[in-house]
Amino acid sequence: MPPDPKKIKALQLNTEGLFRLLGGSADDREEFWGKIIGITTPVEVRLINAQVDALAAQAKSFGAAAKALQSTSQQIAKRG
Repeated sequence: MPPDPKKIKALQLNTEGLFRLLGGSADDREEFWGKIIGITTPVEVRLINAQVDALAAQAKSFGAAAKALQSTSQQIAKRG
């Protein structure tokens, strides 16, 4: 799913506002940006890992259901 353009624009405006509040030199702003990325990136990685784990669990469940369906259909075929 592509990113929502409205959310991207809001993030840009919020970041720009933070930089204006920060003031200082370009180096100060770069250091501040590095701190923001350092805080948010690990959180994003944890969220992505949680989503991958949930997807893997669903795939495992789907596989088990498919095997059960196959077994049931084989039993039905033997009866008929």
